[in-house]
Amino acid sequence: MERLKAVVAETPTLAAVLKDAVWDTPANELKGYAANVKSLWGPGFALLGNAGEFLDPVFSSGVTIAVKSADLAATAILRERAGEAVDWERDYAKPLRAGVDTFRAFVESWYRGGFQDVIFHQDQNPDIRRMISSILAGYAWDLANPYVAKPERMATLEAICAV
Repeated sequence: MERLKAVVAETPTLAAVLKDAVWDTPANELKGYAANVKSLWGPGFALLGNAGEFLDPVFSSGVTIAVKSADLAATAILRERAGEAVDWERDYAKPLRAGVDTFRAFVESWYRGGFQDVIFHQDQNPDIRRMISSILAGYAWDLANPYVAKPERMATLEAICAV
């Protein structure tokens, strides 16, 4: 509870919104909700959305992952039905995991507390803010975005913003 109140006090906007708050519920800590499966596809099936990879309810990435997985699977199925050879690992699982890994970098950053340092940093770079906003809006497969191309950059950004 002390840490929560300290974070609120350090953030002017949050402090103003919660100035009259009654702190009657104990603070808790979430370790995360991630779950995944051994394979996203197999003979006659492809797992879509949260059935294959469930990250976290806080980020609401499930709808985006569901739509992307459905698009990738439908494209592969249509190609198979047209007589083309489909490598389900290359054409479905690998690209799907790329976006999921991008979301995962942000979810893990949230639970480490670094994401908050980035979002509330006083000297924000507008380009970086746009890149992060783009991912949170669902563009987790846009390889032109450096934070999609290399999601591990989020940890570097956390370190810079923690100073």
